[in-house]
Amino acid sequence: MTVILENHIDSFIQSLKLKGYSACTMASYAGDICQLVSYFENRGEPHITAESLTRQRMREWLSEDLGEQTPASRARKISAIRSFVHYLIRQHLLEKSPFENLQSPKIPKQLRPTYSVDQINILLEIPPNASALTLRDLTAFELMYSSGLRVSELVSVNLRDIDFIEGWIRILGKGKKEREIPVTTTAIDLIGRYLTEARPTLVDKNGAQDPCALLLNARGSRITARSIRRLLHQEEIEKGVSDDVSPHGLRHAFATHLLEAGADMRAIQEMLGHAQLSTTARYTHNHYERIVKVYDSAHPRAHMTSQPPVSASPPAPEASPGPPDVNTPPNGGTKKAGRIGPKGR
Repeated sequence: MTVILENHIDSFIQSLKLKGYSACTMASYAGDICQLVSYFENRGEPHITAESLTRQRMREWLSEDLGEQTPASRARKISAIRSFVHYLIRQHLLEKSPFENLQSPKIPKQLRPTYSVDQINILLEIPPNASALTLRDLTAFELMYSSGLRVSELVSVNLRDIDFIEGWIRILGKGKKEREIPVTTTAIDLIGRYLTEARPTLVDKNGAQDPCALLLNARGSRITARSIRRLLHQEEIEKGVSDDVSPHGLRHAFATHLLEAGADMRAIQEMLGHAQLSTTARYTHNHYERIVKVYDSAHPRAHMTSQPPVSASPPAPEASPGPPDVNTPPNGGTKKAGRIGPKGR
């Protein structure tokens, strides 16, 4: 049976949806698979089949189509195609994976830029006479930093998810895993102000708005993750804060600042919603790098190079001893008169 790849992309994406994958991840996977199909179409092979996905052809695709992309992009695309291939195998549409013994590119361990505590204070400062949209923006940023939310989690928050009395928020994270996270008093107060002063004014031309979503755009609809990224970038520029930090930097700052204050790593893992502690441990690198920088800049002997000790003038060579005096015993005493050699000699 001939298995045409493009005929099974939709069913594969549907299987990811059932597993709880985010819409962004599913869109990325679909785009990567379509890019593979287009690669073969451009080589005069429309309707590429699963049987034609040999290891040699995968090597050609990796070197020709992905050769100039970054290791991170290549690794993501390989992961998408690998997942698709495994799906075909589970559906008995393909016998063997062409990715066997093919290694993904090594991704350099680079930490995303984040904010210092001083930068956070500047970024989240509320100006006097703040507009409704400014209150909304700062509420979004404050909540992300307060509870370490992903931007996708932030825009999915509904009004009923917040417990204003106990100071908790319910989040539906990756894989549809639910978790409850504390919310700071500062964030709770700002959310309350936003709900009173700003949210009622965010409506469409008919005066309607989304009744469930916490954060709305100017037309009364649920705000998008793309808008949050754009608004954060604008806020960074206006307040003179580093403008190369993404919304994930607020989540990163949440974890790093808790760690610096002595919070338990396991507790941070639960609040971030990480399945593996090793994922949370990545945030410790910034913490220890900052410690090293402080040490190097403050310790008076941090930059001193060890110098070899200055040696004194070499002692004068001892005079070589002459032949032993037969009349002087080895212990320096006075030699008694008598024979030199042993008795009986």
